[in-house]
Amino acid sequence: MTSQELYDHAVSLLARRDYASGELARALSKMTENKENIDKALSRLVECGYLDDHRLIKHLIDKHVRKKHGPARIKQEIRQKGFSQELVGQMLEKVDVDWYAMAKDLKVSKFGDVVVSDAKEKNKQIRYLQYKGFSMDMIFEALS
Repeated sequence: MTSQELYDHAVSLLARRDYASGELARALSKMTENKENIDKALSRLVECGYLDDHRLIKHLIDKHVRKKHGPARIKQEIRQKGFSQELVGQMLEKVDVDWYAMAKDLKVSKFGDVVVSDAKEKNKQIRYLQYKGFSMDMIFEALS
């Protein structure tokens, strides 16, 4: 396939939903083995503003923050989309969120404001906050 055909196909894919550049490269590589044409199509998409990893990562981070996910879960979910670990880390550092306060709010909304001493209940709360993506520092701060 030519780079123009790959570009046209990529635009039709992007019309349905946003793709990470790595994700789109994999989709286009299924259509041809010519890496040079794929790179040309991808660079043209970036030039036109149709493909923007920074914008997509920011959107995904905002979506996860609204769902009250912690930084570890956000990193994991976004990395699965095909973004580089460095780029995800940089974008996550720019987010203005108090993760400790979010973990505390989540704990209070789910389990109440009472500090538990029962080991079974405490482990349940720890597992829940870990699942949501918070670090142990954040979790212990929220539980105290």
